[in-house]
Amino acid sequence: MSPRSIRHPLLILALALIALPWLVTIAGYTWGIATEIAIFAMVGLGFNLLLGYTGLLSFGHGMFFGLAAYCTALTQIHWFPNSALLPFVCAVLLAAILGVLVGFLALRRRGVYFSLLTLAFTALTFYVVFRWTTFTGGENGLSGLARKPLPGIDVNSDRVFYYLVAAIVFVVAWFVWRVVHSPLGSVLVAIRENEQRARFIGYPADRYKLFAFTISAAITGLAGVLSVFHHRFASAEPISVAFSGELLAMVVIGGMRSFLGPALGALFFILFREFLSIWTENWLLYFGLLFVGFIVYSPTGLVGVAETALAPFRKRVDEAAAMSAREVSGDAPLPDALANRKAGDGQGMS
Repeated sequence: MSPRSIRHPLLILALALIALPWLVTIAGYTWGIATEIAIFAMVGLGFNLLLGYTGLLSFGHGMFFGLAAYCTALTQIHWFPNSALLPFVCAVLLAAILGVLVGFLALRRRGVYFSLLTLAFTALTFYVVFRWTTFTGGENGLSGLARKPLPGIDVNSDRVFYYLVAAIVFVVAWFVWRVVHSPLGSVLVAIRENEQRARFIGYPADRYKLFAFTISAAITGLAGVLSVFHHRFASAEPISVAFSGELLAMVVIGGMRSFLGPALGALFFILFREFLSIWTENWLLYFGLLFVGFIVYSPTGLVGVAETALAPFRKRVDEAAAMSAREVSGDAPLPDALANRKAGDGQGMS
């Protein structure tokens, strides 16, 4: 196995998912915390497809997370009380459909107006869900969900459920990796760098952006489904604007435009929250100060900090100019195509 394949992001992610629960238990945490980290790592991967690779800033991704969680709870309670798979499928489909609808409307505007539209949709949805107490439970939420057994799998075991979640996270990561390293992913990056130029070349930028928005929403909704089965409880909190801000903070702190950066950001955020919340209720104050520090001193997040720390130990590659390293000598032989010409041939000259 070559060193390049050893450092492959998917291999690193797989090893991290295997080792994560053992590492957090050594640190004094539970398998449930490991499950939560894995779920939010998947949210980061999906959100980064939109923000890091396409350059679209959404303040409303918590809406897809929360509504998918509610859909799972409501369908299991009212329609499929003996199934977990059917509510799972219904919720992911709902998140994808909402992604198409919200994306179609929000992408009619660009820049800050797109971000404000996603913010408005989230605020509106939160108000409806929080006030509709007869349907959603309001501030009390919905409880009574159950992890229905799968063939040969005891999902009620925290360890088994974690590795089931980890397997889903890895499949999603593989899918995102294939997307961003495909021609479609190259177009998304081109739109991020210069949308006008991408349009002039002939790419339908709106369709590509809608695709990225829909896939990102579906992945976020999938994470919401796993979260509601993890906690066995659905509430309106994930639909709030504050929750969407936390998702954004995870991606930025980890390092957007880096494939594994958002997953690292999710790990950092949850462990930071769990550690500081033991000592103070105002842990968000300290997190806010840390977030400001990252924005000012390390815009590339934890990935940028790691690259800076490891730079002295890596072989430096000069990529400034492809032809700059070539030596030019007057005694060097001419290419055959030129050597066969007669002196003063003058072809192509008047």
